[in-house]
Amino acid sequence: MYQSVKNDLLFLSNPEKAISKAKYFKNGKGEYAEGDVFIGLTNPEVHQVCKHYRDLVNLHDIEMLLKDEIHEVRFTALTLLVLKYKKLKKLDEKADFVNLYLRNISYINNWDLVDCSSMYILGPYYFETKDNSVLENLAKTGHLWSERIAIISTHYYIRQGDFALTFKLAEMLLNHKHDLIHKAVGWMLREVWSKGGSQEVEGFLEKHIKVIPRTALRYTIEKMEEHERKYFLSLK
Repeated sequence: MYQSVKNDLLFLSNPEKAISKAKYFKNGKGEYAEGDVFIGLTNPEVHQVCKHYRDLVNLHDIEMLLKDEIHEVRFTALTLLVLKYKKLKKLDEKADFVNLYLRNISYINNWDLVDCSSMYILGPYYFETKDNSVLENLAKTGHLWSERIAIISTHYYIRQGDFALTFKLAEMLLNHKHDLIHKAVGWMLREVWSKGGSQEVEGFLEKHIKVIPRTALRYTIEKMEEHERKYFLSLK
């Protein structure tokens, strides 16, 4: 079934779009996705293929897809994993999906791959098991994508009204050098602010205003009133 999925994706390939996607996702020499291969599929095209194969593929098929050299094939694998995970009821079945995800992190190697999957698989699973240790350890790895996976996974916690892990990981990642982590931290803090944690976020900003990266700050305050944005920018 793996090959059938890949063949359908290849049939939809668009060389012109592939060039622009490669530039957008930074696959040039020295960039964070150096050497990644694109075939120019849109997300709606991928989702249409996933809708067809959701009940036909198994975990082995998905793992094969996730190890493929083509970016959109890996995106398809993660989308299928999410679609199938959402239908699971038993914790041991969910654990199989989580374990597959964790042992293949090296293939989840761009921000879109992280963002389409981590908050829908790792977030729900570790919130349900009440074990934050894996996400905390991922945030300490020094590996860009593992660190982004960790903080983005907390989006699920935020939706449940639990902000503690987001603040803990945000504090751990404040001194990170990469803007993809700055953006992720700011995005999650903005989500906390939007979900009823405005006072906590504002307190966090005041405490860390001298060290928080400007990109993270701007992402965090994006939905605040203008006078609030100016206030925090003036502190910086």
